[in-house]
Amino acid sequence: MTYLLIALVMAIIVSPMLWLRQTPRQKLVSAMRQTAAREGFHIRLVNPPDAREGEGHLEYVSYTLPWRGKTPQTPLPRMEKWLLVSDTRRGDPSPWANWQWLGREANPVLDVPIGDVIRNLPASVKGLEASATGLSIYWQERGKESDVAVMAEQLLLLMSVIRAVSKGSQKEEIEEFP
Repeated sequence: MTYLLIALVMAIIVSPMLWLRQTPRQKLVSAMRQTAAREGFHIRLVNPPDAREGEGHLEYVSYTLPWRGKTPQTPLPRMEKWLLVSDTRRGDPSPWANWQWLGREANPVLDVPIGDVIRNLPASVKGLEASATGLSIYWQERGKESDVAVMAEQLLLLMSVIRAVSKGSQKEEIEEFP
């Protein structure tokens, strides 16, 4: 009887410690966020990208890759301020199936690069945004840890295209007005 009592007391002591263990999902999210931090992403919880003011809950995660170097005002309109959301009924149609523009559209010069990025992103990505802080991905962290590296690669490619187009247009502007 004494041994049974000791086993019961030990079970009561040990059981709360077992609750503190991470689930496989929590381990995956933690690994994704560590990988994202190494890639240079800023991570924050956000409302769904298509939520109106006061709607939604913090159920999405924004992975933002900040602009590299200086961020001068670009002479091409709509180059660095747009939002593209998938699987929503809000917004304006875009050239890509199941994706809608919310607010401003990107400059048409970026249509091909954005299309390439969308095709290569994980299917669970809900939104793609360019803003003053950088390029952002909205998703619920469904997928694999390797998806983070794919997202970083795609955003860096898009970022380099945006910067190249911006610099090219600045040079043209300088050449036109000596």
